[in-house]
Amino acid sequence: MKKITLLLAAAGLVSGGAMAQTNVTIYGIVDTSIRYLSSDNAAGQHNFVVTNGAISNSRIGFKGTEDLGGGLKAVFRLENGFNSDTGGMSSPGVLFSRQSYVGLSGTFGTVTIGRQQTPLFDLMADHFDPLTVGNYDQNSWMPAGATLVRNSNMLKYYGTFGGLAAGVSYAAGEQAGSVKRGSQIGGTLAYTAGPFAIGGGFQQTVSAVNSDWKDTAYNLSLTYTLGAAKLFGGYYRIKDSTGTTPAYFGVSNSAAAINGGIAGVERKDNAYFLGATFQATPAWSLTAAGYYDKSKNVTVATLGNLGDGTRYALVGVAEYALSKRTQVYGTVDYNKAKNAALSELVGRDNVTGVAVGIRHIF
Repeated sequence: MKKITLLLAAAGLVSGGAMAQTNVTIYGIVDTSIRYLSSDNAAGQHNFVVTNGAISNSRIGFKGTEDLGGGLKAVFRLENGFNSDTGGMSSPGVLFSRQSYVGLSGTFGTVTIGRQQTPLFDLMADHFDPLTVGNYDQNSWMPAGATLVRNSNMLKYYGTFGGLAAGVSYAAGEQAGSVKRGSQIGGTLAYTAGPFAIGGGFQQTVSAVNSDWKDTAYNLSLTYTLGAAKLFGGYYRIKDSTGTTPAYFGVSNSAAAINGGIAGVERKDNAYFLGATFQATPAWSLTAAGYYDKSKNVTVATLGNLGDGTRYALVGVAEYALSKRTQVYGTVDYNKAKNAALSELVGRDNVTGVAVGIRHIF
């Protein structure tokens, strides 16, 4: 990461002509892969695509701190997501689609306000998901659908107290006449003791249309480090009457992803995951992960209530570090769906993906 240090004169704001120091870091990831999909349209035809990476979305960002004295700091982050294969924004028309916040940090923890990642997503990406919530639709559907990744208009607190870490958030719905419609609340706890860690969280998102329609997720996760290996396991319980879960669980051109679900009908998911990472050598890292979901009342706006379904995904990743900043990798993933969950895949009841890529971190 390239760091630019700015000295800002605080004349008129700080007595005695003292100087307040602000540190600004420009950072990013450029991650691009070539990917084969065994089924990528309604006819079940295969495809080769150049796309973002297997684990990381490409991004560029700016983050900084200003020492305010007495252990208090001002913090900010502006982070843009982009598609490295085309150069276009990952969210068209939104410059800082990933994060855009400002706040204060001290011995009490950190309080920030703006567009941010949900605490439940932070918990999974930073600690408990073996793929750190992978980028491809075929390997990120479960954690992305449970955590909803990020939200705007969010007030968030994060603090660590020895081995205990806690996060809470509230995102305003900004719907005139109601403080509840469109809002989101969330909270997480994690505890680390030597090689063992346990964590969990809760998140509830209320429909902007009807305050009785809610998307609620619960999680409990574990990790255990054993030498060069790290083991992962966890469970999600999702109850969603907003109709948003199918859009996250579906791959990009499936009926579920394109049309979403039916609001007012409560879908229920019981989802489980297992995984392991192994640092075979200082350069070689291997990851394996499995995700399984049992769903009830699966709805698609254009198809109605499809009933119950099951789906699972198996993913393998091998990464080789050319340097501390540059890695090459290969991946393979296999998705299988049955009954109502078929709406989340496209063309066939199973999809295999194979990719090779390169990632540079700056």
